Amino acid sequence: MNKILIINLLFILGVFHSVAQRQDSALFNLMPKIPDKITGPSQRANYLAIHYWDNFNFLDSVKLKQNRLLERSFVDFIDLLSITSKDTIDLAIQTLMKKAEIDPDMIITLAILSEKYLYEPDSPFADDEKYIPFMRYMINSQKVAPENKIRPRFMLEYASKNRKGEQADDFIYTLVNGDTASLYAIDADYTLMFFKNPTCEECNKMTRKLMFSSAIDDLAKQGKLKILTIYLLDDVEEWKNHASSVLHSWIYARDAEQKIQAEGLYNIKRYPTLYLLDRDKKVLLKDTDFEHLEKYLQNPDK
Repeated sequence: MNKILIINLLFILGVFHSVAQRQDSALFNLMPKIPDKITGPSQRANYLAIHYWDNFNFLDSVKLKQNRLLERSFVDFIDLLSITSKDTIDLAIQTLMKKAEIDPDMIITLAILSEKYLYEPDSPFADDEKYIPFMRYMINSQKVAPENKIRPRFMLEYASKNRKGEQADDFIYTLVNGDTASLYAIDADYTLMFFKNPTCEECNKMTRKLMFSSAIDDLAKQGKLKILTIYLLDDVEEWKNHASSVLHSWIYARDAEQKIQAEGLYNIKRYPTLYLLDRDKKVLLKDTDFEHLEKYLQNPDK
């Protein structure tokens, strides 16, 4: 746990420790005071998220750039959002962006930071659901010049594909023997879409993790989970040569029609990419990692 998050949690719990204050006094002094009448941890977290930026002067760009104060504060802010309600997340982001509109350069800086930390796949905070409100605000803001809305529109379109809770886009896949079938024809309580490249080492590591997970193996043996591996490139021989690298119970397939990428059906940021779908092919987990996937499948009814 990073020290900035520790400071946030101290505020949420109403604990003010001098050691934490010395660790990062600049951030500590900018935090709003939570009213004593707000006592519940979740209510305190929500209040802090909405009022997080109250003491920031977005016209003082020099101060905000010193020691990466704005960037460090932003990271702390999005970390805090992980323990707040959905409505609070939207309101807190709107509050931040409206406050930053006072300086056109500052709101663009926040858009860049949101892409870096909430969209880029290697970020530990990556979350399209938190990234989307930033892009929507940029597009709808009258303070943002038209030329500065081009990228937000593009990014919003891609981030909005196959969102959690929505039905995943259907497509036709091809097996090694030449047979074809559709995603929606898979009959199982859960479908794990595993976009991979056989020569990708991270993909091979993920394959091994999935194979040796007892939670995943148990559901697969019960027929409740189907694993669909999808190869998106056009090197058919390479794909066929790696068919033995996965379990026979998995569906080893490729996008023979090359529609997934050509038509942008799915926003594949990297390999491997995992999507977990329910029986109706609604997205349960989008672009998730192994740890979150396994934890979800260990308690699928919760």
